[in-house]
Amino acid sequence: MAGESLSRTQRNNSEDRPLLIKHLTPRQEERLRTFLDERLSGLERDERTHKLGPVPQLSSRLSTLLQIILQIPPSPPFASLRVSYLLTLTSVIPLYITALPLLSTGHRTQQEAQEEAASVIEGVLGLLKEVENGWLAVLRSDGWIPPRTQLDEKGDSEGARSHLIFGGKSVEVEFGGQVDITEKIRLKSIVMSSRSRLLAWSRPYGNFDCPGSSLPDEETEPQSDTNTVVATHSGGWEEEVLLMWNNLLEVLSNDLA
Repeated sequence: MAGESLSRTQRNNSEDRPLLIKHLTPRQEERLRTFLDERLSGLERDERTHKLGPVPQLSSRLSTLLQIILQIPPSPPFASLRVSYLLTLTSVIPLYITALPLLSTGHRTQQEAQEEAASVIEGVLGLLKEVENGWLAVLRSDGWIPPRTQLDEKGDSEGARSHLIFGGKSVEVEFGGQVDITEKIRLKSIVMSSRSRLLAWSRPYGNFDCPGSSLPDEETEPQSDTNTVVATHSGGWEEEVLLMWNNLLEVLSNDLA
């Protein structure tokens, strides 16, 4: 399987951790394209037949694909392949997530509903943060090393789908491919529409009544560092939704200025 080959290529024998993938053979590239196309088509099919949910399962499937795409070599001729698939995945993540109810069916008290909503959205926010970190790496023309997880052994199997995969690291490389202006414009459009969509989806389950509880303007400077989780300071996850992808948006706004 292409996902397995990407995860298993070049390991550190002392730590058993995947290392940076610098090249794909023609056969590996063909298998990778087939693998990703099948997984993306499967998500589209499940969305049409209402089989995407629940949200944690969907988030796990999406996080697996994200890590595999980010591992595509960052140098030409593979860099354009990475950007193309990452744009596609980024555009569908908010569409598929917001197509589902945040909470599964069943009777619960208001307090129970709030607690479950916070738990579910924590996973969603973790996925969105990993997307942002991945894009920041791609925009810097960096490579990507995934975290050590069960994905390394199981690929995209059902056994791995119960896990969200976060904590990948960017790595500087020489001669990394660039993201062109058209792709940056498309990405910025995806970011803006996704923020509004996810805010509308999560608003019924959180406290967004505080002053200034609306999405920051696209020209507003980010209020958090790339690796800062705002909710740990504010006491809730609502502010994380309001500030999602701010660092990515700042980079894109500067690049397109």
